[in-house]
Amino acid sequence: MNWLFKSPPEVRNLSILLEIDNLKTSFNLPRGVLNAVDNVSLSVRRGETLAIVGESGCGKSMTAFSVMRLVPPPGQIAGGRIVLAGTDLLALSEEEMRKVRGNRIAMIFQEPMSSLNPVFRIGDQIAEGLVLHRRLTKEQALDETCKILRQVGIPSPADRMRDYPHQLSGGMRQRVMIAIAIACKPELLIADEPTTALDVTIQAQILELLDSLKRENDMGMMLITHDFGIVAEHSQSTSVMYAGRIVEAAPTPELLQNPLHPYTRGLLDSLPQRAVEGKPLKTIPGQVPDLLAPLEGCGFCVRCPDRQWRCSSETPPVTEFPGEHMVRCWKYA
Repeated sequence: MNWLFKSPPEVRNLSILLEIDNLKTSFNLPRGVLNAVDNVSLSVRRGETLAIVGESGCGKSMTAFSVMRLVPPPGQIAGGRIVLAGTDLLALSEEEMRKVRGNRIAMIFQEPMSSLNPVFRIGDQIAEGLVLHRRLTKEQALDETCKILRQVGIPSPADRMRDYPHQLSGGMRQRVMIAIAIACKPELLIADEPTTALDVTIQAQILELLDSLKRENDMGMMLITHDFGIVAEHSQSTSVMYAGRIVEAAPTPELLQNPLHPYTRGLLDSLPQRAVEGKPLKTIPGQVPDLLAPLEGCGFCVRCPDRQWRCSSETPPVTEFPGEHMVRCWKYA
């Protein structure tokens, strides 16, 4: 239980790097319109890690893809603003956005084997971004690649540069993905479930590496995860998503010690660390709503133990509490 109450470093006085305001990303499907990201607002400060947590399908990854402007068709960003250090990313042309991706913003994807090109050596894949964004010669880029591989903890980097992705272990491939992401020293790093399918020891190494790189490069980081242990140890702020919406957001220690939204409380109560001996592990009853159906009111109301008469028909407003703690729930309105 101790990890639930560990307070990460305080960074609330740092300047805002990324600001998302009322972002809406939708998919026009034969059955109707699916709002994968529904009026989401959040911010990331320089030197801060913002964790986004929630069940599968709640919109975490699609929020990240929207920031990168990599929403797959037939999806589209239907509204809102995404501002990176004063630059409105949604106002950029595709050519201008290509200069931002991999340079000012970088992303570590969930599965490195499907993200790395299987027919190119890893050294060439890392060097490509250095040639494109930092205008290095191929020889200079390969020299820099060797240094970056050493920085992310890959042994014998000069030899590993000549390897293909299939010749590396899962942990090594994830380190290569991190090397590609940090090669151009981005201002913002998005890590989408960066430790999926890795064993516990490798998970800890990868997360400590990301923390170290964040401090060294003064990056902001958006960490997408469903693991509250990772949230407690490695983030300073947390936003909880459900059915495409942010339902609660707060500094991480405050959210873990004082969860307000019934969904957040349900997620924390279902952790094995909170199991009572001799009693079954708590779960959240019901299912995530069908996002193809019009979402009226609170999307969590059919599963909520605290639901009120208006929860099913009226969208709850945002209620703010001291210490930058906000919640979207009629119970507090």
